[in-house]
Amino acid sequence: MNTNKQERTERLLLSGSDYFQLLLDAHHRQHGLQGNIGRFAIELKGRLNAFQLEKTINNDPIFCWLHSLRLKKQWPFQLPQWIQIQFTDPIRIKIFEAPQQENCIPQELFKFDIQPHFDPPFQLNLIYLEQDQTILLFTWNHILMDSQGAEILVRYLGNAIGDKPIQLLASKNTQLSITEQLKQTQKTRNFIFFEKKSIFISSLEKLDSKGINNYHSLCFSETETAQIIANCRRAGARFGRSPFLLAACMHSFSDLLKRKGRTNTTLWVPVPQNNRKKGVCGPLVGNHLSFLFYRLFPHHLETMQKTVDVIEQQMIDQMRKDIPASFSIMMDLLLRLPLWLYGKIVKSPTKGTLASFFFSDTGKTLEDFNVFCGLPVSNAIHYPPNSSHPGFTIIFMNFQKKLQVIMAYTEATVNKEDISWFESSLRKNLFG
Repeated sequence: MNTNKQERTERLLLSGSDYFQLLLDAHHRQHGLQGNIGRFAIELKGRLNAFQLEKTINNDPIFCWLHSLRLKKQWPFQLPQWIQIQFTDPIRIKIFEAPQQENCIPQELFKFDIQPHFDPPFQLNLIYLEQDQTILLFTWNHILMDSQGAEILVRYLGNAIGDKPIQLLASKNTQLSITEQLKQTQKTRNFIFFEKKSIFISSLEKLDSKGINNYHSLCFSETETAQIIANCRRAGARFGRSPFLLAACMHSFSDLLKRKGRTNTTLWVPVPQNNRKKGVCGPLVGNHLSFLFYRLFPHHLETMQKTVDVIEQQMIDQMRKDIPASFSIMMDLLLRLPLWLYGKIVKSPTKGTLASFFFSDTGKTLEDFNVFCGLPVSNAIHYPPNSSHPGFTIIFMNFQKKLQVIMAYTEATVNKEDISWFESSLRKNLFG
């Protein structure tokens, strides 16, 4: 990796987006079984050499530096930061043997937690399957990096980046005056407090029981993918596929709410936006995300065409008002607040809750991911963090020109029949 040694500092301040992920980590621990933990799985044709991979990691200064970072316990109004600790034990890769089946990753690995103040912020596992296949599972705490950062790091490990130089840390931005930061923060709050009302979040019924996520995957062929993209164009989507995919999900989710006895509901959907510059491989460390926010009232869901039009218009309006940038500025401004006070402010528009439906489209970052450590890559999947009740998350991603979907849910919220029904509904909306 072509990076500057000085970038690997002994102290690394969190960004506003990182601190927001820390808030989510605390929220998940309060309402679930683990923190804000992401997972990225790579399926390989062949048996990956665990000894050689472990040796590579322990000889790599970037992996060793990341492994040494711990979140510092902060005093009130102190900037949150990672600090580097000294460790002598080598980084270990845990190995599992699993039978060839639809879900080959042992369930215990989805229960694995990472406490950011005490544990190394990532873990690597190898799962050997029958028929000479391997799954590499990278598990990390989302406070350290977002999904694209994890993707870049893992691809770098497998020599799957090419000759692209990698940016390790983000460049320092010009600091706005406190007056301008307050102005931008107020603009975001005015937007979120629509007509001075708290946001109404439609949700599945909330239960007190806690459980880990279940995951359901949906993979489309190249022909099916081409048909979905064609339908996206026919619907008049002018800004890529995401508005069409989001519209399809919103129709299915709204119908799922009706199936659960919730009718005439309004949907509030925060959708993450990647702040990285196009064509740049990095930054690797940190969360470089802002959000667009969509309000969908019942009359917006009368037809798919109408929903796509509404989403695109709301997108245009927010971009013109520079809401994503203002949201990031607000997050940076709140960095010094104690986490409990920060949480009250961030959750105040929703009266202390979080949206029950999460949507993300990671795009085509895995289109060219063909080889890892010399072995053919047969699939690559992002598993979202464990949601608290009544969490329901759907992620779209491309792998080698094929669109695929991961749905994350808790059994206490929806059952397998609900998921099967949701899949059928989503297919209908995507294919028309």
